[in-house]
Amino acid sequence: MAVWLITGGSSGFGKEIAKAALKHGDKVIAASRNGSKLSELKGLGASPISLDVNGTPEEIKATIAEAHKIYGTFDILVNNAAYVLVGSLTRQFYTWSQDRLLALTLSSSA
Repeated sequence: MAVWLITGGSSGFGKEIAKAALKHGDKVIAASRNGSKLSELKGLGASPISLDVNGTPEEIKATIAEAHKIYGTFDILVNNAAYVLVGSLTRQFYTWSQDRLLALTLSSSA
């Protein structure tokens, strides 16, 4: 039995990976910016935590320490956090979105 830490666990690939791991009998710590979106996985047996991978290194370290307290360790990290662009491609929106995407993709930690 493995312990998984999955970022971006509230939807898409992260949620489906979490469901598959739980079905296999593994333990899952599901992380999302909005912890309230993890209620379905919690109902399936996952341990939900709030984690913004764009947070400060101190915030991320504190959250990882919280995750370690749940099972004492984790064996598998799925660093799946992502950002989806929604809206018209105006210059202002594009600039803001580009900055947000670069921050998430290049600067985030897990």
